[in-house]
Amino acid sequence: MGSSSEEEAVAPAIPPLGPNERFHLFVSYSSVDATWTHGLISCLEANHTGLRVCLHERDFTPGRNVLENMAECIHQSQKVLLVLSQDFVQSRWCLLEADLSLFGYCLERKPVIPVLLRPCQVPLHLSHLTYLEATDSSFYSKVAQLLCTPSHRLAYSLPGRHPAPALYSGKALLTVNCINKTSLPSWKVGAFSTLSVPDPLREVLQDPEVYKHAVGILNGAKSPRSCLRYLGCRVPLGIFLILVSMALFTFSCILAATQGHRFLPVTICLLLSLLLLILAVNILCWFRRFSRKKMRELVLRVGEANQLLAPHSVLMGCEALNQLSFVFVRLEDCRQAFLSAPEGEALFQEALLRFSCAYACCLVQAHFPHCGDATAARSHLQPGLCFCQYVSVQLEGTGD
Repeated sequence: MGSSSEEEAVAPAIPPLGPNERFHLFVSYSSVDATWTHGLISCLEANHTGLRVCLHERDFTPGRNVLENMAECIHQSQKVLLVLSQDFVQSRWCLLEADLSLFGYCLERKPVIPVLLRPCQVPLHLSHLTYLEATDSSFYSKVAQLLCTPSHRLAYSLPGRHPAPALYSGKALLTVNCINKTSLPSWKVGAFSTLSVPDPLREVLQDPEVYKHAVGILNGAKSPRSCLRYLGCRVPLGIFLILVSMALFTFSCILAATQGHRFLPVTICLLLSLLLLILAVNILCWFRRFSRKKMRELVLRVGEANQLLAPHSVLMGCEALNQLSFVFVRLEDCRQAFLSAPEGEALFQEALLRFSCAYACCLVQAHFPHCGDATAARSHLQPGLCFCQYVSVQLEGTGD
């Protein structure tokens, strides 16, 4: 991230600050990328005398709301630099999206310089911009040039090597965590906020009631009320029953040795010890059985929600009790394939109910079940399997 002495000697001057400006550059980044970002800023400040950079840890007003601090500092800066990585997308950008109305006005009127530090899913609201790659050999000189370019000349001239991907069928939009995920017990089914539509979904899902209804279907899943949900209850009870079964087995052996002619009491003791042992194992394995049962219920609930979302080219996937994924996928061609069969619409809705959750997870992971080359060639989705083909592969695997 250094520049040559020749570049520093001819480096153009930083534009002066305006009447309402305090900073030349506002930098937003994930804490995971702090070391790299601080190194870049230190180098810029050393080579450009008078450069004022806003960093949240040193320039935010203590005691104020983080979003308000962001909005004010962006408003008081000439330019905005975003250090993009998957950690940024999952933490810092999510914070920005939490109240787009608060800082969106400022952000739309400031030149934004996206820097791709590590490959990631670029946020949808930045997909129209091109970005700088941190691995580019001329990266530093490009950043310095942008800083020294007046904002009014920079608005439509951000350099970059590759444009961020546009919206396309099969694109993963976002992952949503449940409320209070970090403090949620492992046995408890997460609840998801329906207060507002997440910003990446607003591009494709204009009706907030559809999102609210779809997520509300998942929020209807109930957590267990059994005392077995507590590990501190399951383990002692399971151990107690194992000890009792062992005691009964020992007693039956002693009884058989001393009074072998009494067959019935010995048999009853052996059966009771076996039943208690089976009960103990079931109690100790309760959480695993509960997780499987609850996931089957959630898959069907997600399928029901996808029946609402599919007309808007959105599908929801669920791989855990406390996390949802949303993908953009056009299903009209697949629906037409179903409609060619008798009662096609009913079959399509049934397929959404049973298979759409797992299909959305495949899209998120970009991994599909194996199928023949001839089947893949006829796909409505390239690359990968379209929904109707995925359903066909699943039905062949189950023999339905």
